[in-house]
Amino acid sequence: MRTPERLGFDTAPKAQPTGSADLAENASPLAGSALCVIGGGFVGLVSAAGFADFGHSVICVENNPSRLEKLKSGKIPFYERDLDELIARNVKRDRLSFCAELKLSIKGAKAIFITVGTPSGKDGRTDLSALDKVIQSLADNLEPNQVVVIKSTAPVGTARKVKEKIALLRNSSDAISVISNPEFLREGTAVYDFFHPQRIVIGGDNQEATELISNIHRLGMKQNTPIVVTNNETAEMIKYASNVFLATKIGFVNELAELCDKIGVNALEVARGMGLDPRIGSDFLDPGPGWGGSCLPKDLSEYIGLAHAHDASVTIARAVREANLLQRNYVVSKARDILGDLENKRIGALGLTFKAETSDLRNSPAIDIIRGLQREGATILAHDPVANGDASQLLENVELCDSAEGVAKDADLLIILTEWKQFQLLDWKKIGDIMKSRYVLDTRNLISPEFLRGNGFTYVGTGVS
Repeated sequence: MRTPERLGFDTAPKAQPTGSADLAENASPLAGSALCVIGGGFVGLVSAAGFADFGHSVICVENNPSRLEKLKSGKIPFYERDLDELIARNVKRDRLSFCAELKLSIKGAKAIFITVGTPSGKDGRTDLSALDKVIQSLADNLEPNQVVVIKSTAPVGTARKVKEKIALLRNSSDAISVISNPEFLREGTAVYDFFHPQRIVIGGDNQEATELISNIHRLGMKQNTPIVVTNNETAEMIKYASNVFLATKIGFVNELAELCDKIGVNALEVARGMGLDPRIGSDFLDPGPGWGGSCLPKDLSEYIGLAHAHDASVTIARAVREANLLQRNYVVSKARDILGDLENKRIGALGLTFKAETSDLRNSPAIDIIRGLQREGATILAHDPVANGDASQLLENVELCDSAEGVAKDADLLIILTEWKQFQLLDWKKIGDIMKSRYVLDTRNLISPEFLRGNGFTYVGTGVS
């Protein structure tokens, strides 16, 4: 992390709507458009609640009975910063509701946003079975002039195929407009991102439909957000190209950090100097244990698979994927450098999610690193502020503790694996007093080295000597 974030302060801005506060409070539930969002997952809930906060009337369709029941009772089935407050506010205003009945939910909606999961299949390509199922159910129930919007990340050519499938299922010459509107939400800051987008991408071949989706977004926007209107295939590729490039940037700075470790150069200062060049930029130049989550791994895999299917060379993308796996091994090797033989060493892991402010454990570097430490004989204790329960299903022979103090007791080494701000605010003097040895391996450069060393710790960062 960059310097201000390592001083113990929460520098991430709290998400606030960008629409007029007076309009948001005083407008009727139908001030905007009637919308339907299909899918009550991460993207679906953020989008549905965000659009509702703009002034639209939104029904979110969720067919999982357990999840639907939670949503109706005001409970969010996962952790995402500020999302519970956003949902509660718009349910109270009668702008947001949840339903299992697709036919009922799309009635009268101007636009229907599809946000179902598109995970990687066994072959690495995107599994569109959930999207196909929605289209199968949706086609016969669509009304004239309704617009179908694919917000789920979907392979290049998906919108065209969906439009053809709808026409075939409806057996009608009346064309239904299908729009590609990829999301660019970062887990942990998704609510903030929804209200402060860097750009909105809208792909389609019908001007009236693209203008409708543009206006749906514009209703709540104060700032002059760039809206990129293009064709479906280009919109779909923009999403993949963006995520592959971000993965590349992270992979580069992680390799840079390893080199800086070995030659005694401060990688954070190097990254800051690089980031001041507007051609490079400072975002995503924070060294760490590698990227994870659901988006970057599956989008990189689809990108590589698409290239292979068209006999195109993607040497960089393949190298980025390999480099990310090697970064996790590098963390294990650093623990070995600190302690020597890891057999029977007691190691405390702080953080399990792939990043802070989310409960997502998918492809988390922390999980792979813990397993790597276990393979070398280490005993692992772990704590995460929100994900201990889910982690118990993924990790074997790991003692999950309710507090950082529980992890630290009699530990030979503490490894910070996720950049939760709570770890910055720990009583580190107390932590050191209960540890067997005062060793800290900070994979996120979260804590000030000077502070920990001043309290008697041996501190090892990532690219920080």
